[in-house]
Amino acid sequence: MTLRKKLAVSTIAASVALTALAGIPLSSKGLAEKLGVNGVAYASSSLENSQVVMDIKKLYNALIATDGLDAVKALQNALNALDIHKKGDIVAPIVDKLDPLHLKETQLENLFYDAVALSYNPSVEGLDALRTNYGSLLQSFATEANAGEMTVDDIAQYFFDIQKELVDQVGSKDLSDLLDIMTDSASLQQLMRDVLAALPQNEYKIQKVFLHYGVNTNDVIAVLSEARTEVEDNKFTAAAAALFKAYNSLQTPTDSNSGTGTSVVALPASTTKLLDELKAALGKATEAEKAAIIAKFVTDASAEVAKLATINASSNVSSVNGQAVLQLNEASVLTLIAGINAVAAKVNELAPASALPKTTLKIDLGTVTLKEVVLNLSDAAVKAAAAGHISGAVFTVNKFEVTLPVGGSFSSALALTVKKTDAAAEVVGNLKAVSEVYDFSLTIGGAAKTSFDKPILIVLPLGDTTGLDQELLSVAKIVDGKLVFHGGRVSGNSIIESRDSFSSYVVVENKVSFSDLAKVEAWAGREITVVAAKGAIEGKSEGKFVPQDKVTRAEFAKMLIRALDLENGSATETFADVDSDDWFAPYVSAAAQLKIINGRSATKFDPNATITRAEMATMIARALKVSRGAADIADVNAALKGFADASNINATLKDGVAFAASHNIVVGNAGKFLPKNNATRAEAAVIIYRALKFDK
Repeated sequence: MTLRKKLAVSTIAASVALTALAGIPLSSKGLAEKLGVNGVAYASSSLENSQVVMDIKKLYNALIATDGLDAVKALQNALNALDIHKKGDIVAPIVDKLDPLHLKETQLENLFYDAVALSYNPSVEGLDALRTNYGSLLQSFATEANAGEMTVDDIAQYFFDIQKELVDQVGSKDLSDLLDIMTDSASLQQLMRDVLAALPQNEYKIQKVFLHYGVNTNDVIAVLSEARTEVEDNKFTAAAAALFKAYNSLQTPTDSNSGTGTSVVALPASTTKLLDELKAALGKATEAEKAAIIAKFVTDASAEVAKLATINASSNVSSVNGQAVLQLNEASVLTLIAGINAVAAKVNELAPASALPKTTLKIDLGTVTLKEVVLNLSDAAVKAAAAGHISGAVFTVNKFEVTLPVGGSFSSALALTVKKTDAAAEVVGNLKAVSEVYDFSLTIGGAAKTSFDKPILIVLPLGDTTGLDQELLSVAKIVDGKLVFHGGRVSGNSIIESRDSFSSYVVVENKVSFSDLAKVEAWAGREITVVAAKGAIEGKSEGKFVPQDKVTRAEFAKMLIRALDLENGSATETFADVDSDDWFAPYVSAAAQLKIINGRSATKFDPNATITRAEMATMIARALKVSRGAADIADVNAALKGFADASNINATLKDGVAFAASHNIVVGNAGKFLPKNNATRAEAAVIIYRALKFDK
């Protein structure tokens, strides 16, 4: 009822533009429980993730991106500024039928205007207040109309269906048509009739309420017409123009000459100029001159890609309900991606040996003071990037950075929310925190995701580290109130960590001590302390490291994957002797998927077998090539000739041993490498530490 009246008192432009309410997952079970709505049956696909909601969110974000939200809000402010008695007169055609004796008139009017206000400034708290303050009032009308229980879902579905119908009908019009409607009462009333008539009849409980009380389309039209007479026409016109701009920004240009309707995005002017100049130069060049022209083009193309990929997005950030919301202009982003793809394709065509590597979009939001940020990349932009020469997008907010990949499971609209809070003692205990707590939540295509098949790289800024041991700084995941350490690589005033899942994180100085390191302290004590601080290796019991114990293949897989930040919770393997619930299964799976480790046979991993020095060297080499881009050793035999036992190294392991030995990660002893010897836990810690320090 209230949402129907809210629609009536707005103009068509305002009604469609006021899509903020769609951002509240009205039909999600979790929210319903939070609001105390019980006994509700939930459909298999919630409103939160429906195409209707996605379309409405997209339009609302487009209003932000095209600077149209202020015009819509100006209309809302004008309506809110009306005298309370005038507001009552406006809604009288509906209220008088619902409450002919005026017993609940004030409540109905307040309900109506509170709902209007909520639609402009949506929040869980506001919706909760609406339900708490007016839930029984709404239900009293539903009960009287024999419409059954009136739930949040019922009202939300009706609202979204009205909004979708408005989007469909207004979206097909051009600006001239829209302005004609806005300035002509008869046209406006006809559009309202068309929208209401298009909805399925008798499918909504709220329709039963209106039918019972005799509220009809003419009553709704009367409310709309009365509202128009009380607000300056220019505000309605401005809202209509803002709506048109938002729609226009969502349209992908089409090739009008092709006759096929295939989407074609115009190239940036600088890209067109570069390609045209190349074509002209090659057209008049001799064969001898072409090589130099192409070489210059490769250099210019690299610079063009770097320029196009750098986006200053500070003007695309808006404050919405205490959040800094980034919504890029989709058409502009698609144009930049098209330019990058065109330039890269031309380089690959003319000089395949000089093919440009995939690039990331570098999106800088500038200085943001709010503690909560929402980073959006539209569905069309994600798909265009994934299909082309883009590997992902790096978002920079102040000194915080996050890199979202595209492709794989990241193949539809991305929305990442990052919320910062102070690192309280109840979170970090006695440890010293050097960052705020960062809480991450991600949706892909509107669906919440907590784990993914490609890592997301985060760069967390560090606070004051004076007096702290920087090698002991670690990113800690907060799990059920406890800290689980995941390491991270300190670089300047930041720490870098890639994540295959999302939760809350904080950076702390993690001092770990063991009481049994005396015999290895001189050559392994520091290394064990650092690797343990990173969560890559643990004691075998409280305060006991047991440095002389041998390392198993499963143990080393965990050490390496955790230390070098290569975890992947979605990885799988098919070894018969690795069960999915084994503690080491996720690490073996990640290592196997990256081809860092092989089984002892096609079906057997042999997790409890001790690992040899040659196997360890090979795993380290492969892991550093994956994680740090390390290069192969050019002359393996030359690298191994200093070892008297080089002939004892398995042929499949020689490349890895040569790499590890050349970089002093795994060193020999008295002129021998000892490839078949087993490593101790202390030796493994030293090797992992050296890998952490590796710099190609």
